Formats: sequence, C-alpha cells, structure tokens
Amino acid sequence: MERSATRKFSGGKLLKVTVRSEAGVIQEVRITGDFFVHPEDAVEDMERALRGATVTAVRGILEGKVEGGGITTVGFKLDDLISMIEGCAG
Repeated sequence: MERSATRKFSGGKLLKVTVRSEAGVIQEVRITGDFFVHPEDAVEDMERALRGATVTAVRGILEGKVEGGGITTVGFKLDDLISMIEGCAG
C-alpha cells in the first residue's frame, strides 16, 4: 500500500512524504519538498535507513540518524517528519 502526506509549515516550507509499506514493514520512503537538510545527502540516508523497518522503529532510526549524523533540518522539526511517516506507514 502506498500513502502520501503533505504539510506546509510556518515560514512557508512544504514537506511531502510518500511511504510504500506491506504488512507493517516499510518498503520505500520518499521525502520531498522545499525545505533544507544539512548535510544535503541526509535525506537519501534517512530514506535508505527506513527501508525494511517497522512503523514502531521509525522514531528510533530517525533520531539516531539526526543525533549521530549531525543532521540539521530547516523548515520542519524531526517530530513532524516522524509523525508523517508513521501516519503513512500505519
């Protein structure tokens, strides 16, 4: 099943998440929009890390990536991204 969520945040930044999951396991995640993430390849790294994960593992994986990888998001908060992914995958 594939589901998408789109949200516009204060400051005008747009975040779109598309998740394809089967039986509660994430097969693919696409994170797009007009936001900024540093380093620039962090979005692809987060998408890759979520492949094969269960919905309940999303928070731990992304928090580990952000804290351990020195990732900074501009235009949205990590909790917003986590909530959108969990909503699409759940």
